[in-house]
Amino acid sequence: MTVEPGSKALTRARLRQNRAAMDASARDDAADALRRTIGSWWDENGQDAAAPGGRAVASFQPMPSEPAVNTVNTALHERGATVLLPVCEPDFQLLWARWTPTTPLVRYGIVPIDHPDGPTVDLTDPDGDAPSVSLMLIPALAVDETGQRLGQGGGYYDRFLARWRALPHRGVLAAVVYDDEVLPTGSFDVLPHDQPVDLVFTPERIIDLRSR
Repeated sequence: MTVEPGSKALTRARLRQNRAAMDASARDDAADALRRTIGSWWDENGQDAAAPGGRAVASFQPMPSEPAVNTVNTALHERGATVLLPVCEPDFQLLWARWTPTTPLVRYGIVPIDHPDGPTVDLTDPDGDAPSVSLMLIPALAVDETGQRLGQGGGYYDRFLARWRALPHRGVLAAVVYDDEVLPTGSFDVLPHDQPVDLVFTPERIIDLRSR
């Protein structure tokens, strides 16, 4: 096995093992806490986090081992937010489709992740018709104390975020991890294409990194 620089592969393997060892009760408790934590942040900040009128959230459909943000998505929808979920396209392109609790989810393509069955928009197209996103929730295996994110290694988000960050107006970028996945700086290698986050949401904490 080839080990990535800075032991990224070993760190990913350890974090995945830890997630796999979580029991159902711990996952449910974390999901409830995340719903409260992110819902509270949205109540206070969602309207003002992006350009005027921004009431959209770009989130994700979690894999079984990931923090259960599907409960968060429902809570934000109930608060009146437009919820968008990613659709993985060829050439590492992420498009986004609107989701509601009644939207059918389908699975096809090169990444085995459910996504809404409906029209897609490009959130990185400044001239497109995508809604203004106040908050973007992204998956991660870990985040360090400077906001650097350790993802699954697929490359979709780093490519997308490089374009999204170049927009004149964008929302707050937040990673969602478990509490023990906020790691000391230097725990994993950071490469030039890696994109840091503004906030970290855990079941028990909100870590604002924008002033660091």
